[in-house]
Amino acid sequence: MSDPVIEDIRLALVEAPLREPIVAPFGTLTTRRNLLVLVELAGGCTGIGEVWANFPPWGCRERIEILRNVVRPLLRGETLDDPRRLHGILHARMRSLANQLGAVGPFHQAAAGADIALWDARARWMDMPLADLLRGAIRAARAPVYATNLPSARPEMVDAMAAKGHTRFKFRMPTVEADLLRALEEFRAAAGNRALMTDAAQGYDPESLAKNIPALDRAGLRWLEEPFPVDDVAAYVRWRKQGSRTPIAMGENSYGLDGFDRLLGEIAPDIVQPDITKTGGISQGAEICRRMKAAGRTVCLHMYGGPVGLYASAHLAASLEPAPWVEMDSKPNPLFERILQAEPRIEAGELVLPPGPGIGNVFNEEVLRAADVTEL
Repeated sequence: MSDPVIEDIRLALVEAPLREPIVAPFGTLTTRRNLLVLVELAGGCTGIGEVWANFPPWGCRERIEILRNVVRPLLRGETLDDPRRLHGILHARMRSLANQLGAVGPFHQAAAGADIALWDARARWMDMPLADLLRGAIRAARAPVYATNLPSARPEMVDAMAAKGHTRFKFRMPTVEADLLRALEEFRAAAGNRALMTDAAQGYDPESLAKNIPALDRAGLRWLEEPFPVDDVAAYVRWRKQGSRTPIAMGENSYGLDGFDRLLGEIAPDIVQPDITKTGGISQGAEICRRMKAAGRTVCLHMYGGPVGLYASAHLAASLEPAPWVEMDSKPNPLFERILQAEPRIEAGELVLPPGPGIGNVFNEEVLRAADVTEL
């Protein structure tokens, strides 16, 4: 059987207003946006991928133009024999453009979403789950996840997430010291012996955080995520000298294999968090995971977007041994309601992969067609 030909690349932008805004140190979201890439193969098979486009809210337009003007012309008419080969073609073409624009991130994100769609299309064409294609063998149809973004003032959310099947929990770290001390105590009490993490979203400096080291260490956190701006290497070096036992997690804002090698060399976080919708897709995402594990680091896949990225990340996780944890949003996300035919199911801390080939037959095709922005 000959390899399929890529007939077209379509783009869909699904938007959904939030009932409660998401407030972060770098901005506020009132609407969730999900930018999707659809790879259409001759013969009718279609693969789907997700492009990271959370912040800033106006960033979707830039990524759409990259996909429309660079990715689509390059991939149309290509043979889908090996997604890794096509991923290499995309990056070779994008490299000089990214350097000229001075913005590596949007190009990596566009290529990552296209790469996920290529892998999904290839797996669907072969009529097999993506995890099986990546592994080369049948895998358990589930992946370990953790509930993320629990509000710092609501420790009762631990019980609410546990009722949905979660066994691991991450809360947003307050920037006010009194609130931080309270949150550490209350969330640890709510979580008991279960895994507990916190995300500072780059909101501290080493000196102001140092006074809270005893409380952080008492909480027994699996990790403290991005406490300082991720480009402030000196801050992380100073923090290491403070003597905290709490592991540091980073990586969602690193790009490409070189970026993760640099992260290891400069900061050496204990936990590395690649996001396959931001960089690498499946093609490099798997290699990043292997390389970080070989360096003795724990890998957990970052994922804060829509259901396509979640399920693609879960398939990648399920193909690896041991399977890395995958981040899963705990807040109500209207994108899931619009795009999915069925709500994700978590059992004993694991996300059950949807049935069907590729990343699963669970997406609402009518919603995707209505959200088409290919020619706009």
